[in-house]
Amino acid sequence: MSKSFLTPVGPELAMPERSSVAAHPAGWLVSSPDRLQVFDPTFGLVLFTAPFDGCGASTVSAELDYAAVSLRDRAQLRGADGSVVWERVHDGWPQWGTGSAYWDASTETFAFTVPGDDSDLWCLVQGGETVESVELTNLTAGGSHVARARSGHLGLSIGAGQDGGAVYWVDPRRLGEHLPPVVYDEEMVVDAGRGDAIVTLTYETDVLCRRSAVDSGSVVSVRSADIDSSIDEGMPYLWVVGARDRLVVCVDDDEDTGIFVAGAADLGSWTQLEPPAGLDAGAVLVGGVDGLCASYDWRSGAVRLWHGPSL
Repeated sequence: MSKSFLTPVGPELAMPERSSVAAHPAGWLVSSPDRLQVFDPTFGLVLFTAPFDGCGASTVSAELDYAAVSLRDRAQLRGADGSVVWERVHDGWPQWGTGSAYWDASTETFAFTVPGDDSDLWCLVQGGETVESVELTNLTAGGSHVARARSGHLGLSIGAGQDGGAVYWVDPRRLGEHLPPVVYDEEMVVDAGRGDAIVTLTYETDVLCRRSAVDSGSVVSVRSADIDSSIDEGMPYLWVVGARDRLVVCVDDDEDTGIFVAGAADLGSWTQLEPPAGLDAGAVLVGGVDGLCASYDWRSGAVRLWHGPSL
């Protein structure tokens, strides 16, 4: 197996500081403190821009016709021209970047979080009416929506600061039936990319878990320290990227970094990979479309495009 698994594409790109990159069906979604943008797969064209003054985890629909925006005191569904299609005003989040919003085109569901006194709520709107509100276990310190799984479930992955976190799943096709959500307690979803399985980390981020489906009772997991003898107990995973039937992971504690690959089905027999030149320590790698990946450094805004992983 080749240990050279990424090939750089073009020069490093400069985004605003505190920008994050996520895969989008049209290419890449870049979330910055003052705007939301969708780029084509090569970062050559800006396909969608939604400006705003500070927000949480906001998203753009796959068809580029709506932006679901979470602001300090409201959640908005905006059209491509910037017009507000639907809005819910709520009490203000205690800090910027806490809320999240998502538009699911296939079921025309607008999903967003709102703050509460003892617990926050995940609200799901269809036809302009709130069909269901899911009470979250904790007050959220941050979170993001998860694109629909193969089963049709829509996910919400939240962190609650020192109180932990959880992943919630609902089926937007069955809202109003008051079915209990599927909940992964003390876990958070990671962007493995290009796979149908559900990949999460425990809240301490040192245990990787894989499920074949949202409601699967079978969980395959591996502690970071069990991957290689060089990894200390409790060393956190930094990122996870899918490559066909394999997972590539980075284990990082700000002093030591290791990149490894294993079969996704059993998470066994790990092989160490050589970090490519240009993938800086602390940068997060995200899997995308057309055999491409992107890395970003949240602190500096530096973004780089890659071919791979090629294994």
